[in-house]
Amino acid sequence: MDVPADQSQKARIRSVEAAHIGDLIRIGEETNLSPWTAQSYLEELKNVAAIMRRLVAHDNSTIGFIVGRIVVGWDVDTQLDAEIYNIAVAGTQQRTGCGQILFDAFVDACKEREVRNLWLEVRESNEKARRFYEKNGFESVQTRPSFYDNPREHAILMKLVLK
Repeated sequence: MDVPADQSQKARIRSVEAAHIGDLIRIGEETNLSPWTAQSYLEELKNVAAIMRRLVAHDNSTIGFIVGRIVVGWDVDTQLDAEIYNIAVAGTQQRTGCGQILFDAFVDACKEREVRNLWLEVRESNEKARRFYEKNGFESVQTRPSFYDNPREHAILMKLVLK
């Protein structure tokens, strides 16, 4: 399903349900994400700390998604953090603002839960994603050697402090 660039504002955020897992897997494969199995997504759906959102076109087809989780922060008594595990937008929808819509929805959910810091890892070679995260205020914290497989690659750990 193609959404013209000027139509991305008509896209809507929805929760992920079990029936949408095939769409998440398809988009993940199309965009070369580190693969998750259907079972992994089902388990995440059961986790009360999970934040899973999908972006849908006017016909309710999934055109992107984001998956993350609320975690205990470094100060376990007073702080919640969150991690983004996957964010992907179907190839034909990239560079239309859809990734920003997903990211903003995730940040809003984090703020509602009083999350202080948002974390993620990104492949060292994924310049497009790193620029996107830096544009959204993330800073590189450290390199995690040989973090990814297929191909083996370092990860950049990035952090965003939420206000």
